[in-house]
Amino acid sequence: MKIIDVKKLGSGSIFQWTREYLFDLLTKGKNPPLYSPAIIAAFQNLDRKDFIPQEYKSKAYEDLDLEIGHGENFTRPTTLAQMAELLKPKTGGTYLDIGTGTGYFAMILGFVAGPSGKVITMERVQWLWELARANSTKYKDVNNISFLYRNGNEGLANQSPYDGIHISFAMPTVSESLKMQLNKDGGILVYPTTDGNINVIERNGDDYMEEIVPGFVFNEGKEGVA
Repeated sequence: MKIIDVKKLGSGSIFQWTREYLFDLLTKGKNPPLYSPAIIAAFQNLDRKDFIPQEYKSKAYEDLDLEIGHGENFTRPTTLAQMAELLKPKTGGTYLDIGTGTGYFAMILGFVAGPSGKVITMERVQWLWELARANSTKYKDVNNISFLYRNGNEGLANQSPYDGIHISFAMPTVSESLKMQLNKDGGILVYPTTDGNINVIERNGDDYMEEIVPGFVFNEGKEGVA
């Protein structure tokens, strides 16, 4: 698995972060965080700037976590790219995205899944849910996503199984009921932990294999809706 350490990258005064520079950072070099053609195409076609609130658009292409207000963060591009690769989305797949944010990751999954696939994304904060739905209208060709306003910590069992489940906020652990919503034939759950890792759980039948990818800090998830 190709993982690079990019935590110390940030904005610099000697050059301008542009969309082209960011895309090169994500796709080129010895161990780029993006390497799957379908995911690369999603990042190439979906402009990150379209999913960032107006007051933060000047930093849209910097490799930084952006605080977008009300205690919510927009995950840095390299981390988002790594999580997408860990999830291994595919054409025709069914995906659950817990913690919609501004809708960027859900749209990436929708782009990869294509017309024959589907994505369900859940957001507990109403203003983010509304923003994500508005952002999604900028890309008419990606129309396979259902945006739900609700807490998603326990997933959505009545729409399972899922080929992949992505959680955008840190949790100490995930419940057995959430893991059971994975497709028995290789479904993957990717979520940040409160101890600074990303956990990857893959289901095969009734067995679950777990991989830990260290070195990530996410805000901890909350209960209820707001």
